Amino acid sequence: MPEVDRSFMRDLKNLDRRLDVKFNGEHMVVTYDRGHGEPVNIYRVKDDDTGGFRQPNKNDLKVIWQGDLARGDRPELRLKKLAYLSEKMREKQRAEAKDNIRHMTRENKRYLSQRVTQLVNYGKGNSSVRRITPKRSKNTVMAIP
Repeated sequence: MPEVDRSFMRDLKNLDRRLDVKFNGEHMVVTYDRGHGEPVNIYRVKDDDTGGFRQPNKNDLKVIWQGDLARGDRPELRLKKLAYLSEKMREKQRAEAKDNIRHMTRENKRYLSQRVTQLVNYGKGNSSVRRITPKRSKNTVMAIP
């Protein structure tokens, strides 16, 4: 069973005393002791390239620290930030939906205008050049098939 670097364990315990590292047979896993029941796995340390085993380092501590919801900010401030970001995301989704509807309407207008001209028998409906129909002379004899 591989040992975890002592400096990493010291820094991990400085983040929170209830954090620990276990080896699950394949990877190192950072666990959190909830105080009752089994510890909960919160982060799996794996190699970025191969997905295999590697020792935990400072980058893993940074990821764990960023995922800590109880750090630094007051809960009210954190909720305001989340509400602001959620509202921005909803505004962006509304703008995208509005653009999609406008584009679909424009395409449907083209499609419908082409179909109406075909049904009324005005021709293809998408001609960019005006078509001229030849006039028949009175002396022309039409062949009957």
